[in-house]
Amino acid sequence: MSLANPMFDPPENKWPDYPEGNTELHYRRKSKAVWVVVLALIVALGASAYYGYFSLKEHNVQISRLFGSQAALDALGQRTDAAESKLLELTGGWESLGQRVTNLESLEGKVAGNLKQTRKYAEALTQQLHQQLSAELEARSSGLDARLRQVESEQTAQRSQMERVQAELKQDVASVREETGRDLSGVHQQGETNARDLSALSQRLARERVDFELAKGQTQEVVPGVSLRISGTNPMYQRYRGSLWLLQDRRTLWLRDQSVHQPVRFFHKETGEPYELVVTDVTKKFVIGYMLVPVPQETAVGALPDQRAAIGTSGRD
Repeated sequence: MSLANPMFDPPENKWPDYPEGNTELHYRRKSKAVWVVVLALIVALGASAYYGYFSLKEHNVQISRLFGSQAALDALGQRTDAAESKLLELTGGWESLGQRVTNLESLEGKVAGNLKQTRKYAEALTQQLHQQLSAELEARSSGLDARLRQVESEQTAQRSQMERVQAELKQDVASVREETGRDLSGVHQQGETNARDLSALSQRLARERVDFELAKGQTQEVVPGVSLRISGTNPMYQRYRGSLWLLQDRRTLWLRDQSVHQPVRFFHKETGEPYELVVTDVTKKFVIGYMLVPVPQETAVGALPDQRAAIGTSGRD
């Protein structure tokens, strides 16, 4: 917002700045001093003229005697005329000075009027600024109040939503606990089933190691019902050949160019029990190894708790 005061646009109204409140008093004091000086000059000139006139009148005879000729009197008259003309010029200067003083007084009146108008203008501008600031503050405060009301309503909605979410979470937790309980019971049942299956599997896989040492060309019954014969050896390449005789099945398994640590697996034809032959060393005359054979049911059942303990320990490790 910009307000222009038209009083200060003309160039004749541009005067030097004076302190506010002291301009009118300053001009009055200055005009009084000027008038005092003018009056003092007028009184002095009047006194000088009066004194000169009477002095010339009293000493007219002496002057004529002193100069002694008409020419001297004429010269004196010319000087007197020159003095009068200068006095008239000085009087004209006083008149111009008086005119200037009059102009100065009119200017003082104009300046005083301008000061009054300026004060009124400043007061109006201040009042307008005050009203504008009040309106802006009121608008901002109303906006802040609306914003605060909106925030309070949002907080209320968030609280209600959080309460709903908490209730839903509680219901979900309760349902999850119920499902977890059911799942745990199912897991326990599955664990018991797995334990029974593991027991049965352990009974089937429980085997015993039987070491043997057999000479080349010799037949030996390693375990009851299973005989091993070594027909040839190759110590350089750690290989052997021979045969296995299964008495219960009435059949022969031929071993052709077998290497050490290579297991030979076979099963009982009727019971399906697993057997495993492993040769660990081959010499020129002997073969050393072991055979894994199924453990009888009674022995396997007695060893089952120890096997479960070993399985549990390995699982923890």
